[in-house]
Amino acid sequence: YVKGIEDFVPSSQYRTSEHQNKVAEDICENFLTLSHGGKFHAIFATSSIPEAIAYYNLLKQANSALKVTCLFDPTIDNDGGHAIKEDALVEIITDYNQRYDQKFEMKTFAGLKKDIALRLAHKEQYKMVERTPGMQIDLLIVVDQMLTGFDSKWVNTLYMDKKMQYESIIQAFSRTNRLFGSDKPFGTIRYYRKPHTMEQYIEAAVKLYSGDKPIGLFVPKLEQNLNRLNDIFKEIAKLFGGKESASFEKLPDDPAERGKFASLFKELNDYLEAATIQGFRFDKLTYEFAHGQNEP
Repeated sequence: YVKGIEDFVPSSQYRTSEHQNKVAEDICENFLTLSHGGKFHAIFATSSIPEAIAYYNLLKQANSALKVTCLFDPTIDNDGGHAIKEDALVEIITDYNQRYDQKFEMKTFAGLKKDIALRLAHKEQYKMVERTPGMQIDLLIVVDQMLTGFDSKWVNTLYMDKKMQYESIIQAFSRTNRLFGSDKPFGTIRYYRKPHTMEQYIEAAVKLYSGDKPIGLFVPKLEQNLNRLNDIFKEIAKLFGGKESASFEKLPDDPAERGKFASLFKELNDYLEAATIQGFRFDKLTYEFAHGQNEP
């Protein structure tokens, strides 16, 4: 093992307002893209109850349209701050009651947790909740709750500002693995804390629990999808005279080339859809990248 910079980064760095503000900014900026316009829901796993509370307040302030709630064990005094936790729980429950016309209290917290789970899973009284988007939950902030055992095809993104290892990684990632039509060909994991360390932990967990055969477990990353898009476009351009600046106004005369174009175009669209789900947007391209350079 060779030590890298993340071995020297203190955990306190991730409890700063600078880090938390950037995480909240990223979630707000990309939520509509990753959720397909709010169709799907997300879970945000944090490292402690105080951090969960901080993110709840940040996201409320940053985007009032984002339907956020928070769930953690009220009996656990995680990292101290008992009084702060109690006050935060009262605020969270009050906000939930006002948004969804409920009447939960501290003493009926178990009922609140059940209501959140059913609403996220679109089950029982919320079986058709997708028809009334205002009654859905966009983002659930947790510490450990709902990361094991909970199952919903409507959850497609897991945000993580915490480190995990082995079975915890597999269980948490599995919250997003139920496929749901063309809009959800895969789940999305977005982690913010020590990403290179997490990458090593993920590789170790997959190796252990897959029998060291992680075939087809992960889809290509965004950079790979964009590179493949460029390669396919070049192949298509050859069918239209060999120039990438071709107008593409008329299909090739050769039936074989037309068939090749149809196949390539379908492949191009598949990679574009995957890249879009991963956050790719044409309006974020720089002039150089848009004109065929290698660097975005």
